[in-house]
Amino acid sequence: MLKRLMLATALVAAPAFAHANDDTAAMATALPAAATPATEASAGPQNTLQVVWTVFLGGINLGTVGLKSSFEGSNYAAVSRLKTAGVVNSFYASVIDASAVGTVDTNTLHPLRYDSDYNGEKSKQKVSLAFVGGGVLLSSNPPYNVDRFPVTEEQKRDTLDPLSAIIYSVTGISATPDKPCGDTVRIFDGRRRYDVELTYVGKDNVSTAGPYSGPAIKCEMSYRQIAGFKPNLTKNNVLPTITVWFAALPTKEAGPMKSFLVAVKLMAETPFGAAVAHARRITIDGEEKSR
Repeated sequence: MLKRLMLATALVAAPAFAHANDDTAAMATALPAAATPATEASAGPQNTLQVVWTVFLGGINLGTVGLKSSFEGSNYAAVSRLKTAGVVNSFYASVIDASAVGTVDTNTLHPLRYDSDYNGEKSKQKVSLAFVGGGVLLSSNPPYNVDRFPVTEEQKRDTLDPLSAIIYSVTGISATPDKPCGDTVRIFDGRRRYDVELTYVGKDNVSTAGPYSGPAIKCEMSYRQIAGFKPNLTKNNVLPTITVWFAALPTKEAGPMKSFLVAVKLMAETPFGAAVAHARRITIDGEEKSR
């Protein structure tokens, strides 16, 4: 469940767990700039969002997730880093770097390319996804065994890679008065196909350990496995829900985004108690948010 919270943190803003000293500034500067992809879409003023989340369990820092993203014209680009820390490193030491580019279209996204580089204590994995002609082309090293637990072409259709799923969330493009948290996110990571559903709970006032405290949209995140998983991995293919508090934060520049829907706090119950993630650093259009 702790790993799921880490990945969920990466999803909704944001798959970086940083050093145990909670050096969020170092995490932010360690991420490369998210360059806008070269497409025929019209360019213009740019909006940028940078967030660093820190994950805690019982007051112990487990690591951080970092995100940098940019939006220009109808293009988006993003990079992220997940890095474990502290006690997690004794059984799950890992770093995941990822990048994604694509286009924004009304209330959806069209990813073009996704790359991820996993470096674990006992294994490494590189994955690239190219979205071409309605299909998804996979390149992986070491190669994935996609025949053992297959994902059909139909199941891959209209899906997002994990990092584009973050962008889908932070743009809030699928949010409506009926669905303030946004629509279901359909994700394919090259081997597994799963849905992340966000259900509106209500309006709330949230207090965080980061720079934001105030009005928020409270949502429940549920994770549903579709294909590519070992049978009976979880009962009914459903894992415990994660509570997320989103804050609508306006942009500063006259770019394509008027605001971002930032997950300022996440919380999940684990066998070891409540695990909590806070957005410890939020920067919009180069201006860092402070209390």
